[in-house]
Amino acid sequence: MSYLDRINAYQEEMLATLQELIAIPSVETEPGHAGEPFGPDLARALEYVLAWGEKNGFAAKNHAGYAGHLEYGTGEETVGVLVHLDVVPAGEGWKYPPFSGQRAEERIYGRGAIDDKGPAVAAMYALKALKEEGIKLGKKIRLIFGCDEESGWQCMDYYFKHEPKPEYGFTPDAVFPLINCEKGQLGLVIEGEWQELQSGCRIESLSGGTRRNVVPEWAEAVLTFPDQQSLQAFKASIPETKVNEVQLSTGQAEHQLRIRVKGVSAHASLPQDGDNAITKLVEIISGIKGTGGFWPAVRFIQECFGRETDGRGLEINCHDQISGDLTINLGVLKTEQRKVMMEVDIRYPLCTSGEELEEKIEAKLAAYHLKINACSALPPHYLDANNWLIRTLLRVYQEETGEQATPLAIGGRTYAVTLGNAVAFGPVFPGRPELAHQKDEYISVQDLMACTRIFARALYELAKAGAERG
Repeated sequence: MSYLDRINAYQEEMLATLQELIAIPSVETEPGHAGEPFGPDLARALEYVLAWGEKNGFAAKNHAGYAGHLEYGTGEETVGVLVHLDVVPAGEGWKYPPFSGQRAEERIYGRGAIDDKGPAVAAMYALKALKEEGIKLGKKIRLIFGCDEESGWQCMDYYFKHEPKPEYGFTPDAVFPLINCEKGQLGLVIEGEWQELQSGCRIESLSGGTRRNVVPEWAEAVLTFPDQQSLQAFKASIPETKVNEVQLSTGQAEHQLRIRVKGVSAHASLPQDGDNAITKLVEIISGIKGTGGFWPAVRFIQECFGRETDGRGLEINCHDQISGDLTINLGVLKTEQRKVMMEVDIRYPLCTSGEELEEKIEAKLAAYHLKINACSALPPHYLDANNWLIRTLLRVYQEETGEQATPLAIGGRTYAVTLGNAVAFGPVFPGRPELAHQKDEYISVQDLMACTRIFARALYELAKAGAERG
């Protein structure tokens, strides 16, 4: 039996493993006890995969709950596969419970099924197949499990302070055939405080979104109108095309209205695939007569974001031939007492820099009584298409699928950045929908098995004795 034949025999065991892993609701929360820096559920998810590894004969190590690894083979060099166990909040409106791991329609449904628990399980069983077939390798293979990829990457910061980096590797956290260019990422927290009292229609509160890197599915405003006439006039002004996407309810005070707007969630690296509920809400209320209070923030969103996703309102839109267009997502909006807070996610091409973008945005904010209070940045990541790692992985993909393949660029950010000499490799096949961060996320049984075969072949080619060093 070859190691690829073994993978077919693992199918039911793999599906059960994935279902059990999805059933752990590993959304980052406040730290728990020691060893739970991202909350007890993420600690459980990490313990689950490491226990699986020990049961199957791999060396396992837990780094204080920040990250962990399973290792197989010997050699001076290490091939790394980086996956993550944390998931974004489930959101609403799922066909099946988001943490059930429901099997239906030859798919496994659940938050994390494609991002990134399904690929993690595929990599685990790919390594198991090599081990159980007794394949002798010239290098070590290390599966590294992070627990903070969706938020701040503290997991990798901690892990690589205590472990050396693999010489090269991949992360199955994007698309096939292969990603050799990832745009830069700029995360901003923009804040402001009332400069003057409100007049006209008052904004009591604004809220929307759950994470900076998720296109918000819902947004809400509570408004107090001067009189019943102006309230009714606003209701009548809502375009017919948006009536079914707007919920109106009476507030707690006279002439008060709660407005809840529905959007479509998507990953912030592809904001054009979603429908931003925050900018939609602002578009609906921006024509109301009101000054002071939170109204400058509303004007800022309407004038500097609008419904576009390319940054043109902030005059930061740009493009290059390798990495494509800049994209921008307003992921979170909150008000509390007299303060407003926004979280913004920008994915930028090779032709600009985070510093240049921050400077341009700051110049726009002063007119709206807003400022940048926090900023995080990751530079672009790019490997030349002639790199040995890329050539090897593309060859494996082509031989396994029979499809010609060339490298791609994306706006998403993956763990490949942390290694440097690494790329994103799968799990989404060409033509499949992008389901990361969306409701009804799933991975098909067919694609899970195909990923496992591709990963097993890739690990063999990268780690076999005598393989060229990239």
